[in-house]
Amino acid sequence: MERFAASPDSTTMKALILHQPGDIRLEDVAIPALHDGDLLVRVHSATTCGTDLKAYKRGHAQIPMPGGFGHEYSGTVTAVGSGAKYAVGQPIMGVHSAPCGECYWCQRGQENLCETIMASKVLGSFAEYLVVPKRIADKNVFEKPENISFDIASLLEPYSSVAQGILELRHVLRPDSSVLIIGPGAIGLLFVAALRQSGVNDITLAGRNQGRLRVGADFGARTVPVSEITVDRGFDIVIECTGQVEVWERSIDYVRRGGTLMLFGGCAGGTTVTYDTKRVHYDQVSIVSPFHFGTQAVQLARQWILDSKVDLGRLITSERRLEEGSKVFDDLDAGLGIKYVFHP
Repeated sequence: MERFAASPDSTTMKALILHQPGDIRLEDVAIPALHDGDLLVRVHSATTCGTDLKAYKRGHAQIPMPGGFGHEYSGTVTAVGSGAKYAVGQPIMGVHSAPCGECYWCQRGQENLCETIMASKVLGSFAEYLVVPKRIADKNVFEKPENISFDIASLLEPYSSVAQGILELRHVLRPDSSVLIIGPGAIGLLFVAALRQSGVNDITLAGRNQGRLRVGADFGARTVPVSEITVDRGFDIVIECTGQVEVWERSIDYVRRGGTLMLFGGCAGGTTVTYDTKRVHYDQVSIVSPFHFGTQAVQLARQWILDSKVDLGRLITSERRLEEGSKVFDDLDAGLGIKYVFHP
């Protein structure tokens, strides 16, 4: 049984559909039906993501084509399935996946590796409406406070990925840790923000895009061009955020003996990297590469948004219309802007 705040104007909605790499089309599609516990969300803000850009450029194993596009969102509940956790009219912020809580990995505290977390995710936030299934609505959707804008609330998903990375570092991260972040895109900048929230102040952000580096400096990082990274003892922690094979390989050169290298940026499938085994073994360099996020990370990211020490609005370059879908990703591919937000 469904309950509506106000029936949508029709049974269809405007949505961006990714047909193949480089081919995004704005189409009229059916508004999906609700099942028990589901939420129909009127999307107010949907931000772009580096994963979206990868899919647009070369395709992505986790983003089927043709299909709905986008996975960062915030909005207002406009209809609910029977027994839903939230009520019609509530403003919400959420992510696009949730662990099952029962599989081998979930039972071992690795919810981010849940065997069905990807198969049960929801895509299609670049649209007027988004159906959030009960599993996600119950675990990873929250009411949006009045003092948080819909634009900022839509950053919960990428910030959750970063929070998972911080949780993976919790045994080595200290207030006096020296941290190098390579890549000043949205994720690299969110790592600066997350480290600030975690009480770390010795943060260096390296990259080429001067506009993005300026935002990193405003967030509290020391900024340098990649070519000018200097190493004496090395950094306690190095976080790679570019997803480029050559940067993965070079990143280990900046880690101190006994330090940690986090390979966060995902490279294209089928690519390989090579490391000097002497460097890894005799210098005891730990290498971690976190994927996705669990419920603890989502809750942590939400708290960081509520109590942010930086102006997260600096990550959003400007508003764009759904009709500009292709241009948005062409601009991002050219290094113009950081994130764009659709207001469907």
